[in-house]
Amino acid sequence: MTNKEIETQINREMAAGKSRSGIWSGLTGTEEERFKFFFHLNNISPPRLRTKYQYLNLVICIVLAFLTFKKLLAAMAFGRFDIFLLMSLVVPVINLYVLREVMRFHRTGYRFLTILSALALLQPENHQAQEAIILILLIAGGGFMWFSLFPRGSLLPRSLIEGGDQP
Repeated sequence: MTNKEIETQINREMAAGKSRSGIWSGLTGTEEERFKFFFHLNNISPPRLRTKYQYLNLVICIVLAFLTFKKLLAAMAFGRFDIFLLMSLVVPVINLYVLREVMRFHRTGYRFLTILSALALLQPENHQAQEAIILILLIAGGGFMWFSLFPRGSLLPRSLIEGGDQP
């Protein structure tokens, strides 16, 4: 199965009211598919929580899109194609990936958003008030969403793929 098919199946079953452990216990397939399912089960948020936090997620996406667009404009301000232009495009490209994951309510998106925003505070260019405030908002919003959508007790334990079959 492809990742898209796995995500679609998990979303369908979660929409029907199944829990992560219920989906896992009914799973059959190869070991590789079980690893993929394990990752996606822990990466996809339940539909009821997506609905609950959709407006906060929208605000986070707008702020991240604004920050990405701003960094992209700054990168294009050099005016010529060279190694510095390519280096300055790294941050917007990573931001676009994180934006994609956050828009899909994926755990990896919130994790990367929180960690990379905290690391961005170490750069001297982000020490101005506007940049620092935006990054602090992204850290707080991403961290809140990360821990609200994926509380520790709701995730499947790693022991399931390391040997055991039951949650």
